[in-house]
Amino acid sequence: MSGRFVWTNGELAAAGARIDPRDRGFSLGDGLFETLRVRDGEILRLKSHLSRLREGAKTIGLPIPWSDEELAGALEATLAANGLSSAAARLTVSRGVPERRGLLPDAGASPTLVVTADPFDGYPARFYERGMAAVTSGMPRNERSPLANVKSLSYLENVLARREAAGADESLLLNTRGDLACASAANIFLVFGEKLVTPDLPSGALPGTVRAAVLKFGLAVEERPVRPEELEHAREAFLTSALLGAAPLVAVDGRPIGSGEPGPISRELSAVL
Repeated sequence: MSGRFVWTNGELAAAGARIDPRDRGFSLGDGLFETLRVRDGEILRLKSHLSRLREGAKTIGLPIPWSDEELAGALEATLAANGLSSAAARLTVSRGVPERRGLLPDAGASPTLVVTADPFDGYPARFYERGMAAVTSGMPRNERSPLANVKSLSYLENVLARREAAGADESLLLNTRGDLACASAANIFLVFGEKLVTPDLPSGALPGTVRAAVLKFGLAVEERPVRPEELEHAREAFLTSALLGAAPLVAVDGRPIGSGEPGPISRELSAVL
């Protein structure tokens, strides 16, 4: 296994883990990450996460010298070292420590891999039983950016959008055309009749791993630009992410979606994802 490898969690981080302050992931946000749900000892949708990581690496020209087997082994070793069977695990890969300062990356730089895991038994039950509420963020999602479809370490726009949620559970981001793109940390689906509608990737949606699972679930799904006004006419809506699974979205900006309660499709997907 080439490159740098660290596994850490909580007190173990303070005891031994160290990231060079010159690392481009720290200094420039030059890198990628994947957050994975571990439930009853199983790393959910691992193959999809690793595939997205490699696609993102191609987009930003980031070498990943570890095989999928090595990355999976690093995750399993981290979980075992911390005695975790239910966790939120994270793979972080940065471009590493440059030989010289500046924006251009060194051709021979060795990437840094950090693997972390924290205890996680799921989000509050109320998210699924009563549903989530969101606000519309004033932070635009640049759908034309090459970073719109990758899990970049440059995540400050998402942080600022989530801050706007205030007393709500999430923030919804509109792209530069005013179409729905995603939530600060989730994808969004609307239900019209028996058909699901979700923002397409050119709208600035992240290719989420649970989003992909919903697309393959067997329901009719249309990927297309989605106007925010369509929320008023949706029968129901739900959000998806690796840690969230699928959770009903019952209100946006104080206005109910459908009946204002979790709908049957949202409940069904929440139970299985």
